[in-house]
Amino acid sequence: MNLKIVIKNTTRKLLQPWLNVFNQHDELPKRRYDLDWLRVIAFGLLIFYHTGMLYSENWGFHFKSQYLSSGIENVMLLLSPWRMGLIWFISGVALRFIVARFSLGMFLTTRSVKILLPLLFGIWFIVPIQLYAQMSQEVGLAMSFWQFYSQFFDLTNPLFEHYQAGIWPHVDVNHLWYLRSLWQFTILLVLALPLLHHATVQAVITRLCNRSLLVIFITLLLPLCILKLSWPSDTFRYPMGALFLLYGYLLALQSAFYSKLLRHWQALFAVFVLGYLVVVLGYHMIWQNSAASQWQITSMYMLYTSQRLLGVLLMLALAQRFLNHDHPKLALLNSAVFPFYLLHQSVIIGLAFYLSKLQLGGFVEPLLILSLTFIICWLVFLAARRIDLLSPMLGIKVTGKYKAWQVKVGFGCGLILVSPLIFRLI
Repeated sequence: MNLKIVIKNTTRKLLQPWLNVFNQHDELPKRRYDLDWLRVIAFGLLIFYHTGMLYSENWGFHFKSQYLSSGIENVMLLLSPWRMGLIWFISGVALRFIVARFSLGMFLTTRSVKILLPLLFGIWFIVPIQLYAQMSQEVGLAMSFWQFYSQFFDLTNPLFEHYQAGIWPHVDVNHLWYLRSLWQFTILLVLALPLLHHATVQAVITRLCNRSLLVIFITLLLPLCILKLSWPSDTFRYPMGALFLLYGYLLALQSAFYSKLLRHWQALFAVFVLGYLVVVLGYHMIWQNSAASQWQITSMYMLYTSQRLLGVLLMLALAQRFLNHDHPKLALLNSAVFPFYLLHQSVIIGLAFYLSKLQLGGFVEPLLILSLTFIICWLVFLAARRIDLLSPMLGIKVTGKYKAWQVKVGFGCGLILVSPLIFRLI
């Protein structure tokens, strides 16, 4: 008994720096409706962006339409720099609020289940249609999707000899890479929390937020530029995401930061538009020019990185200016974000694969894909939210009333289900 008490007290003493950070309800601000709206908009834009990827002539994707265009890339460059940075920033803010509400153990358990259970479900039951469409276009599969899918669960099947990338062989995340990285970054963030909440660090952040917006922008931009210059381009999205998540976490409660964004939203808008025009110009004159010099390419990287941060700050400013209010449908839309994210790219690619045979043209086909994607995702969301067993698989909050012990059992079962995935991702 004494040994048990000693172990308990020792463990608590070792974890005390983390226990002091969690479950601090006095840090909770009032509801941020502007961020709720931004979350809905940011994930909604993914549907337009990934539909555009079907038709972009120079950008790689899992499946391509026959109606390719380089012109659509000009429109996509409006979103491309900042779309994921904004999602990561909002994720960081959300984590700050969740940390203040939960204990350490509850945080780790709930975050792992709520992130990894949809990821596990997605890679086995949602993503495979993307691989089927990709392989059909690239190697000409002579089988139906259901014949393909029956072989998908065999990890040693020679059909996938040249498609081995994934968490397990050929079982890849595709667009769900965000969930994989979100869980990994969350674990890393938890390890760093005592440092991030140290009084000195918090004082430095507060002093920074009291400086001019230009100083704040340069301070946030420098680490991004250093990363861009030192990290391989094909994997840059991962450290970039981690950095924006860190920014969101550290700036979540800094009211002076958001006040400055709101005050200067018009200036941010003007600079962003100018930056977009220069990015488009540089894209065609430098990135699409095989004879471009290295200094020109590096300059474009820095400009694109600046536009990435500028876009995030502008969206935060515009949301405060125009979207900082509640709406009767906002809660419903927010609960639909997760299932829409899980489903949308597979629905887009699946529709493109089957509609391509009809040769509908470069206007009707994308219009139909966009419309049907929203409709199908919405119908699946409405159906899944009524089925308590399916809801957690799609990241939907269970609506049924359950006793505390039943909830704990549910999370325990979820943790068991995702444990093989945890071991693969660590």
